[in-house]
Amino acid sequence: MTAAQHMDEPIRAHLVRVPTPPQGGFTARDLPRLMEVVDARFELLDGEVVMMAPSTLWHNQVIKILWLALSGVAPRVFVVATEQGIDLGNTVPEPDLLVVSRGVTSADSLAFQPSDVHLAIEVVSPGTKTKDRVLRPAQYAEAGIKCFWRVENEENAIVIYTFELLPEGGYAPTGVHRTRVQVDRPFPIDIELPEVTW
Repeated sequence: MTAAQHMDEPIRAHLVRVPTPPQGGFTARDLPRLMEVVDARFELLDGEVVMMAPSTLWHNQVIKILWLALSGVAPRVFVVATEQGIDLGNTVPEPDLLVVSRGVTSADSLAFQPSDVHLAIEVVSPGTKTKDRVLRPAQYAEAGIKCFWRVENEENAIVIYTFELLPEGGYAPTGVHRTRVQVDRPFPIDIELPEVTW
């Protein structure tokens, strides 16, 4: 079979059970119940369940690298979490990594209040470019999250774009980091960016 023949084949699908939202939509309080019935990764957007695209190997490796690096330098008052939500009411985005206040974490934490999130990190994938570059920064800035990092793949190398919240709202870029990240906020961070290998 040639690549052209493969492209002409219909894409087959299987049914995924997506709950019908109640009047007013789902909120972060509904996450435990939703997890029981939605058999896939999802987020809430304006009260609706939105399925999340599969992750690439590069994306997953970068999350592990950054989690290890940040966990190694984070002061004890912070926890570096992966794939936990931010409670924006009827919208619960799930950044790839979060730095949150230790005092609000527990073994069954699913989503955190924006005031407890000190850094949100999105690792851009082919299927999440618009979301990670446009939608997420706007949501996080509006919620008052002080620091945001966007991680890009440049020829399989990690490139981190760092941003800080402006007093009037929105994010201002604070740097582009290719081999090392050195920033003062949300706490002093000085980490090397290794090659992504598998």
